[in-house]
Amino acid sequence: MDREVLLRIAAMASHHHGAFTRKMALDAGATASMLDRRARTGEWLRPYEGVYVVAGSASTWERAVVTAVFASGPGAVASHATAAHIWGVAGRPRTLEVTSSMKGRPDRPHVIHRSSDLEQQDIVERAGIPMTSVARTLVDIGVPWGQAMASRALDEAQRRELTDLRSVASVLHRVARKGRRGAGVMRLILEDRLGWAAITQSQLEDEFLRILQAAGVELPVSQVRIVKRGGRTVARVDFVYLDLRLIIELDGERYHTDRNTFRSDRRRQNELIQEGYRILRFTAWDVFAAPDYVIAQVVAARRIPA
Repeated sequence: MDREVLLRIAAMASHHHGAFTRKMALDAGATASMLDRRARTGEWLRPYEGVYVVAGSASTWERAVVTAVFASGPGAVASHATAAHIWGVAGRPRTLEVTSSMKGRPDRPHVIHRSSDLEQQDIVERAGIPMTSVARTLVDIGVPWGQAMASRALDEAQRRELTDLRSVASVLHRVARKGRRGAGVMRLILEDRLGWAAITQSQLEDEFLRILQAAGVELPVSQVRIVKRGGRTVARVDFVYLDLRLIIELDGERYHTDRNTFRSDRRRQNELIQEGYRILRFTAWDVFAAPDYVIAQVVAARRIPA
């Protein structure tokens, strides 16, 4: 029985560059006494509490990454510059970096980034190492690396056909909507590469209608003048479902940035709400980077009766 368990652990450790966790070993059928005994005899080394490496396995950089990940809590992954190197879009960093969703930062010789927006779709395993996806990695490195280095990493990822601009934009849109600080570096790069900073209002409206039509959603009426009950025009809105009293406004990057326009938009919105309209607002990034999000919001709003 012990032999079968040891073979399972050996195979598991081989997949992870000689490393495994206490939980992995227990799940494979090991007992606590087996773990303690083999650690005492030196057959399994214990670099961190709950983390083991097979004695005699190659002491490689990859093994160091795996043990750092395993030592940083359940669900931790290699990230930032470490992940960028594994993906082959940057050189090997001096310091290992790991991202974990767990609270607290244990005393470790590697950097642990705490993240509340790391989702399953951001996590992959490459060469036996749990790590962030290439798109998530590129978004993460924008903050410490700056625009020039992040641009080079993005270029290399595209050259290797690891990702594309819209996939990176989609990840950036998702994490930026959750209030992530420092997302501006990759945002500037993508806006320049995709031409979104110079998008016109008519191009934005055309794309909005296109994604609704492609999803089979009934199209709203465009450029409608909303008149107050007394006859005064409240506003001309981008789109409206008249029967549902549902207005949809698209905020192009160039049209809603100055203070006076911002203030005027909010006052106009308040008046529309007082007239009994509901309002959805989408940015150019919503429409181009996250069309599924836009469609879901419109569909959900259309289900609510006027």
